[in-house]
Amino acid sequence: MDTTHSAALTPHILRPSHRAEHIDLGSDWDPPVLSPTATARELGAWGEEIACRHLSARGICVLSRNWRCRSGEIDLVCHDPARQSIIACEVKTRRERGSVPAIESVSRTKLARLRRLLGIWVSTHNQRAEQLDIDVIAITVGDEDLWNLCHIEGVA
Repeated sequence: MDTTHSAALTPHILRPSHRAEHIDLGSDWDPPVLSPTATARELGAWGEEIACRHLSARGICVLSRNWRCRSGEIDLVCHDPARQSIIACEVKTRRERGSVPAIESVSRTKLARLRRLLGIWVSTHNQRAEQLDIDVIAITVGDEDLWNLCHIEGVA
């Protein structure tokens, strides 16, 4: 299966088998422009924008971006009505020629920290949901404006 994508193709999503869905990004869906000389910060901001657009296309509401507290940061806090959950979504964006693939750069320690941070976010924002989830969106950027988005639901 070829998982190299450009803006017009459907992202690769790993989810429990009971969740089958088609994601229509629409014919006019274009990613923001990414400079070939983008800094790591610019690459990360680009990836978070791609992730937000992907989640919105799936009907997932982004509640907060880059939320920070004394204990750390959550890239995206979302509400997924289909899962009836509030989600802390970690977004990792890497260039294809990088030393560590995006999907492998999220450690167990990071996932445990996200779980704690999500609990803090929920309590400070007075939100309720049936469950709290941690998702990872890993975006790998190749040459010629091709990129791969892998969304893994419920990793922790």
